[in-house]
Amino acid sequence: MAKRHKYPEYRAAERALVAELDLGDRVMIPIRSLVECSLVRIFWNDFRRSDANDPKWVATPGDHEDPTVHRVDGWPEYGVGHEDRKWSQRARLWMSWHSVDAWHVADWLVNAVSESEPWLWNLDDTGYPKKLMKCGSLDRLVIEATKGLRDRNARMARELVLGPQDEHFVFDLGVGHTLVALRSRLALRKEGSLMHHCIGKGSYDDLLDDPDIQFLSVRDPDGEPLATMEIRNGFIRQFRALANAEPSPEIKDLVAGAAHEFGWQDWRSRPGSRDDDPEYGDEAAVILRDLPPARRRG
Repeated sequence: MAKRHKYPEYRAAERALVAELDLGDRVMIPIRSLVECSLVRIFWNDFRRSDANDPKWVATPGDHEDPTVHRVDGWPEYGVGHEDRKWSQRARLWMSWHSVDAWHVADWLVNAVSESEPWLWNLDDTGYPKKLMKCGSLDRLVIEATKGLRDRNARMARELVLGPQDEHFVFDLGVGHTLVALRSRLALRKEGSLMHHCIGKGSYDDLLDDPDIQFLSVRDPDGEPLATMEIRNGFIRQFRALANAEPSPEIKDLVAGAAHEFGWQDWRSRPGSRDDDPEYGDEAAVILRDLPPARRRG
């Protein structure tokens, strides 16, 4: 960190990014030093690398055929305030590209301080937590944040009590397993937290009122979720196990009875479907491919 501090513009960069995070003093003050050695450090290094290529312009990151190019030199021809303009523009752009990840990391830092996590006291020679300093990219910080928040989120989810307006029984899958309908935002939040996938992040909330769409949870005899399903117009669009993994053959076999009972079909079998249909790619979901026929259960 000391090497970065020797650059005259470093503090301007730090101020700009902290301002764009917009967390408020009550939240920011306890984690300010942690933000500096994590998010600010990554932000600073990202633009140092960019400046080595072009200190005046930067292209929108990602796989774009014709990316938008942004000016980031602070318009020195306008005179006084050049450095502040420069880093304010860079912070605005960086947050426009990475705000979800940045706030996710900040949430982790707030929780770590609140819970006095032991890693906060495992410091390097510069006095910063080794867990943060070993992360050389935002992606690495996000991975650490996700791991750090996983136990907390699961604990909070298990303590959350849902009522019949949130979820209800749909089908007996046999051997004590059940299929439960998720009917509220709260139910989606709990399912996503326990299953470590995105159903609880908000992107599915607006679909809850659609009568042609169902969100279902496969539950074990103790009521713990094993897999989550999305059914649209009688077609199985998504079928995910823990952390978006493909459900095991045993879970697929459990669901076979419900698929037979309700007449569900594979998403690719819907009218107008094509093998190369881009509407729902492999990166987004595990599509039900080989659900076995329903079996008679005693």
